[in-house]
Amino acid sequence: MLIALPPSEGKTAPTTGPALDLDLLSIQPFTDLRHELVRELETVSAGDNALDVLGVGATVRGEVEDQQHLSSLPCAPAHEVYTGVLYQAAEFSSLSEEEMARAGDSVLIFSGLFGATSPTDLIPRYRLKMGVKLPAGTPKARWRKLWHHLDERADGQLVIDARSSDYAGWSIPDSATHVKIGAVRETDGIRKVITHNAKYYRGLFTRLALTAQAVPTTADDLAHLGSEQPEIDAIELSGTGRNLTLTVVDREQAA
Repeated sequence: MLIALPPSEGKTAPTTGPALDLDLLSIQPFTDLRHELVRELETVSAGDNALDVLGVGATVRGEVEDQQHLSSLPCAPAHEVYTGVLYQAAEFSSLSEEEMARAGDSVLIFSGLFGATSPTDLIPRYRLKMGVKLPAGTPKARWRKLWHHLDERADGQLVIDARSSDYAGWSIPDSATHVKIGAVRETDGIRKVITHNAKYYRGLFTRLALTAQAVPTTADDLAHLGSEQPEIDAIELSGTGRNLTLTVVDREQAA
């Protein structure tokens, strides 16, 4: 099993912890590009036009200013730094030692700065989207050349894909069973995609897969885990072969 997650816009800045050591992060073939991106992000963040370059608003000016010294900021496990809806639902911090070991082996968190990390890798708070135009090019274009290093990890595995489109640059190899997770709200037979709830359910299925007594190996296994949750009205599996979508259906009656 492999679980592919996006980062989150919401992040908590560690107040204590070691400084960033890129050489200790998972997936060693990504190390050189990580060094390049950190140096460029520190330089960009010190510029007068940093907010414009990074595509962020004045409310995070302090975060951007901190990035001038990104290499020396305190770090914490990635699952503690990311604090969005998905991560709240996944509840990594409440996992047992055995379950956290499973997470360390099977979860990849994709990001513009680090490419992909384990949830236990130590990182600082940062701001860098995949499409930001850094001096040497966007992270998206530069990571594209390195994604193939992940293919072996996915070979023959069930890949639970909870990534948003911005972080879906790595294409799951054909040898894997690829299951995307989505959510819709159905009102009197009319369906509407619900982005916020989709993030929640992606986090929930991450937790279910990590805490299951038996590791899910098929899309049906994953759907069964969800069907046992009282908060889920219905689950549908669609697609063909090894490319599937698991859709959570929230049903409500029109007023």
